[in-house]
Amino acid sequence: MKNQENKIAANKRLAELLGWSRIAEVGGALVGMPPAGAAESRGQALVPDWIGDWTAAGPLLAQLEIRLTPASTCVDASGFLARYRCYPDRDAAARAAIVMAATHRLERTR
Repeated sequence: MKNQENKIAANKRLAELLGWSRIAEVGGALVGMPPAGAAESRGQALVPDWIGDWTAAGPLLAQLEIRLTPASTCVDASGFLARYRCYPDRDAAARAAIVMAATHRLERTR
């Protein structure tokens, strides 16, 4: 259960930094108001699962200029390491490192 809580917390923090508001957990997923310009959402939409889904995490690499470098025991996302042994697989470690790097970049610019 702790891993799920960490995943939700990481996704929520990144969503806040990207301009989402009124974020709430609903059945293990997050919903909230997307950043300005998403009128079609009627004020509520599913927050992307950056930690769990490549289609959400992948674009962060280009948007925030994050360099992803795999190694033998971990993956490095612009200086943020995720050790493979701490995640279910290498893809999960890579997505976690991307979210850590993205969160750091966005916090730095605030």
